[in-house]
Parts: sequence; structure tokens; C-alpha cells
Amino acid sequence: MKDELYQGKIKQYDPAKGFGFIGCAEGDVFFHISDFPVAEGEPKRNERVKFNVVENGDKYKAIKIERVEDNSKKAKKTKVATHNKSITSALLNNFRG
Repeated sequence: MKDELYQGKIKQYDPAKGFGFIGCAEGDVFFHISDFPVAEGEPKRNERVKFNVVENGDKYKAIKIERVEDNSKKAKKTKVATHNKSITSALLNNFRG
């Protein structure tokens, strides 16, 4: 685990403590919120990310974490359902008003 870009999903995050773990093929990797792009909001469970790693004692720490758009079938279905719901709501509001 070095000098490569890894991909994984947020496995857990504790906002009170400011750290969490990313699950990836190589195993769970620790991350601190200071290495996460918080301008886009706090990390959410199962959110996809890409990152670099550095040694942190005898383990590894994720750094330079970036969010990755989820293009899985499940994510696409959720996006379509959300979009359809907003269209339906707009149409219903037009009929009511």
C-alpha cells in the first residue's frame, strides 16, 4: 500500500471523534476528518472515495481523500427515483395551484 490511488467506501465515521475507516480491497484504512473534503459535507456511510495512503505506525492512514460519484446500479436507481419523485411533486403542485 504505497504511492497508488486506492478506492473504497466509508465504512464508519464518528463525528464526535473526527475519524473513521474506509473499507477497501486491501482492508480497512483509518482516516481523519482533516484529510476529507469537508466543504462538501461530512462523510456518509457507503460513500465512495479515492485516496492515497501513508504509514501511520504499523498501519496505514488515508490522505488526500476525494469523493467519487457512485455509478453502481443501485445508486442510479436511487437517482432516477428521486428525480421522478421531484417531477411528480412539481406536477401535483401545478394541479393544486
